[in-house]
Amino acid sequence: MKQKLKEFLFSYGLIIAGVFLLFVSTLTLAIPSEENENLSLFKFPPYSVASIGGDFFSQKPPVPLAMNSSTFDATMTAFSAVAMDFDSKAVLFSKNAREARPLASVTKLMTMMTLLDLPIDFSRTETITEADSAGGDHHLQTGEKYSLEQLWQVALVGSSNVAINALVRASGLSTEEFVAKMNKKAGDYKLSSAVFVEPTGLSAQNIASAFDAAKLLRESLRYEKIYQTLRLPEYAGRTKEKVWSTNWLLTGWIPNDFARGDIIGKTGYIPGSRYNFAGNFIDEKGRSLVTVVLGADANESRFTEARDLADWVFANYLWPRDAGYDELAR
Repeated sequence: MKQKLKEFLFSYGLIIAGVFLLFVSTLTLAIPSEENENLSLFKFPPYSVASIGGDFFSQKPPVPLAMNSSTFDATMTAFSAVAMDFDSKAVLFSKNAREARPLASVTKLMTMMTLLDLPIDFSRTETITEADSAGGDHHLQTGEKYSLEQLWQVALVGSSNVAINALVRASGLSTEEFVAKMNKKAGDYKLSSAVFVEPTGLSAQNIASAFDAAKLLRESLRYEKIYQTLRLPEYAGRTKEKVWSTNWLLTGWIPNDFARGDIIGKTGYIPGSRYNFAGNFIDEKGRSLVTVVLGADANESRFTEARDLADWVFANYLWPRDAGYDELAR
């Protein structure tokens, strides 16, 4: 009798174990993974991680929607351009947006992010060397001492290559080590077209597509120090003369309807790139748009083309919080 009871319990245990394993395998199949993106069984929607209150699953942010079939028909001399919603990264306009182009001084956005990842004391001072001055600009004098904070301001507001060289040297890394960190960061942000060979932007081998340049600006503006500096139309620190922003939309030298501080960005120019501009435009409704123009034919053109593109997008798209969006989305 005892033997039969043991056999019964053993058989029953095997059945329970089998049911448990089947249940676990079903749960495993239900969890989405990069290796099996087409799996539909109980597949969760795309998710993000909450910063408050723990992790949770939620849908990706809704994107702006076109109100009509209007097309952007203003003059555009730029080789490539893109307009991207800041929040969702949805592309609302593109022209050759995936083709890599020389970034010129738009490179400095990655340089500054890389600097901020390092333990740098911006109250320290550095003396400008002959090697620093190889970048060539009139804002800083060889042999003069400046705080790293002053160099930071001149590097971003005035796009000073000399200041960039001094800041990279002050980081304690060799140029090669620093550039390696820039490229690693580009990989972390999935800027697949971006390649950097030096930190100033003087080399035409520093390249990225307009699409990746838009993502680069977007990520850089998440750094408060970069954001606040790029909002300055001028800097009057201890330099030979006042340093004006190279962003002529911000200074008002190119007419526009945006409030000062709501149109910030980074310029770039070398002969191999022509005229570049990556800008973040915020309209009176608080809608945020990243617009990138690479390879415009003149200094003024990069600003007017970026401005006109932003104006067109704001006039022809509804954002999720705009009146009428829900009806349009149906």
